[in-house]
Amino acid sequence: MKIRSIIATVSIAFVLVACGKKEIIDETKVSGVVNSEISLNGTWKFSMNPPDLFWENETGTEDWADILVPGECAMQGFAIKHNQPYVYKNDFYIPEDFVNKQILLNFYGVYSYARVWINGQFVREHYGGFTKWECDITDFVKAGEKAHLTVEIVDRLDDISYGSGYAKHQIGGILRDVELVALPGLNFKQLYFETDLDEDYQNATLKVFYELSQATDSELEIEVYDAGNEVIARIVKEDAYVQGELLIQIDDPLKWDAEHPNLYTVVTTLKQNDKELLVVPERIGFREVVLEGNKLLVNGHPVKLRGACRHDIHPLLGRMTTPEYDKMDVLLAKEANMNFIRTSHYPPSEAFLDFCDEYGIYVEDETAVCFVGSHRTFDYQASGASQNAPEYKGRYLSQLEEMVKNHRNHPGVIIWSIGNENVFGNTFTESFKWIKENDSTRPVIYSYPGLVTDSMKIYEILSMHYPNWRGYYRDQHGISVKDFTYETMPVLFDEWAHVACYNTPTLLYDPNVRSFWGQSLDSMWAKVFEAEGGLGGAIWCMIDETFMLPDTLSGFNEWWGKLDPQVIPATFMKPCVGYGEWGIVDTWRRKKPEFQGTKKAYSPTRILVKQVDDFTEGQNIALPVHNRFDHTNYNELRIAWRYADKSGVLDQVNLEPHQKGNIVVPGMDWKAGERINLCFFQHDTMLVDEYNIQLGAKKVELPFCRKGEISIDDQEDLVLVQGKAFSLLLNKKRDSLKM
Repeated sequence: MKIRSIIATVSIAFVLVACGKKEIIDETKVSGVVNSEISLNGTWKFSMNPPDLFWENETGTEDWADILVPGECAMQGFAIKHNQPYVYKNDFYIPEDFVNKQILLNFYGVYSYARVWINGQFVREHYGGFTKWECDITDFVKAGEKAHLTVEIVDRLDDISYGSGYAKHQIGGILRDVELVALPGLNFKQLYFETDLDEDYQNATLKVFYELSQATDSELEIEVYDAGNEVIARIVKEDAYVQGELLIQIDDPLKWDAEHPNLYTVVTTLKQNDKELLVVPERIGFREVVLEGNKLLVNGHPVKLRGACRHDIHPLLGRMTTPEYDKMDVLLAKEANMNFIRTSHYPPSEAFLDFCDEYGIYVEDETAVCFVGSHRTFDYQASGASQNAPEYKGRYLSQLEEMVKNHRNHPGVIIWSIGNENVFGNTFTESFKWIKENDSTRPVIYSYPGLVTDSMKIYEILSMHYPNWRGYYRDQHGISVKDFTYETMPVLFDEWAHVACYNTPTLLYDPNVRSFWGQSLDSMWAKVFEAEGGLGGAIWCMIDETFMLPDTLSGFNEWWGKLDPQVIPATFMKPCVGYGEWGIVDTWRRKKPEFQGTKKAYSPTRILVKQVDDFTEGQNIALPVHNRFDHTNYNELRIAWRYADKSGVLDQVNLEPHQKGNIVVPGMDWKAGERINLCFFQHDTMLVDEYNIQLGAKKVELPFCRKGEISIDDQEDLVLVQGKAFSLLLNKKRDSLKM
């Protein structure tokens, strides 16, 4: 059964127009406005103890501190407390060409409760720290004049995201971008796209859904551009009114998947009385997600998700990110042979999803509801039963709606998640219903599914966390999975393979634990790939959860960094707090040994032998391989070989995704004890994997020591043992051994 939107098609009259090559715009264009989107990021004024009537324009800020936006308060030295308001102020200029335009402030993430004033007048409030929301300030400002912005923020203990509890300190502040936007009075309240592929997954119907801000006649022009800026389709709807749906037939478009992230650009132009008002570009990908029994198909191909969970984290500014770090994370994921990211435990930035679309990453996009009724520390129990509380329903649904409406045009987003490890309640049922009524093109996942009442169906993919690495029987709140499989729907282990990080003494004394972790992941992934109904897994975690707070910050173990013996970890090393070094990279994105273990375990180019014993000099050698790509034939790869002083590239190897076969290395002067080096490259230069295949048994010569050739030097703190070909140094105080 295909997951498709069930929306009545509005009767339309449109004109097909000839296509050709045109210059494409890459940002929203408003008629008469030079720059319709202006960043307000930078240095703002900040006070933890604002005066009465702080929102008034006359309030002076000469003695207020400077603070960077975006960025956490605590990471910048401000020891904010729960439930105690603090205030940001910023003055900015309204350009003269914004006259007669609708003027908005867009906030992309303010944690966790905010109130906004412009020029001393209250505009609105907002709950939730990780979604984009807007303030219409048209009636409060004048073009050509300065505007005074005041934002009061409270890091609420009862926030349903548990964001500060999770980070072990108050993450409050303006965490993401702020921008000033101009729009014509007639604009789009909603503009989104769906790509419906035919039964052969060849041709496509592009569905365009729009809702206008005013009930008035207008004209829509829609152009579809390919990667070469060629216009492949163009239609004009002459009587657009309020809302509607347009259908555009596209013959044999290049499809989008994580291995072939082919993008198109849809440019929508809004006109009235033959005058252009607004031009909106949007990148899309032609792809369709289908649930078929216990499989998930993308464009008709079953996929296996090999990924990691990711948090926003900046080494200097905390629970936030920048486009540079967003891009770095996506490229690191690709380098580590991942095709999947779970955004834990809140929606990511727009930039991160843009890069996932561009480079090819499947995304589980998760709303910011975490540990409700489950793993919260004592201080954060205020919203511990909010899943059934009517007064919290608006918070659940508003931030869910913001996530879906802002992210639904991204082809990389293939799964909606309605929360992490929460006790089931009515609000999750309402969340599931809202998604399916508004976007049925993607499946929904929920953890913990075992706590859901049997009569309720609020998930279409089974989420299970932390299976045994061997795939033994796993029971989680009454739902059982064995051998990484489930019969009636796909099972996704969207938390698995927790990086060893809590037993720090063991890691110091036995660094081989890191290698064993990689071997365990390798075993898990190999079994899941073969398992019927095993969709895949996400490593916990991609990036270290460590916040290096200023050592002058007051309040440690009083209102931030509080120790709780019931929740890991039990100790912190002030001023560094967080759950610990559980990433395969650190917060600066430096690769740890687990990164290489991940790359090897997740390799889609699997050679099934490490050693070849049966070979004949001058004869070809056939190596058994497994193509663990989902959409890529081996003939799309460059497979380079090297032996002794010879090298070359294998002729195109025709092996379909998910199939096993052989690659054949041409015959040479094979010698026992030598090795064949093989490198697999995707897109010609991106190294997927490298192998060194041993020819015959490997000879290992162990050091041999005769009697009297070993010396022992026993010192106060050290013992040095030396032989003819080795030395050992034992540190008595640290119980450590060096070779």
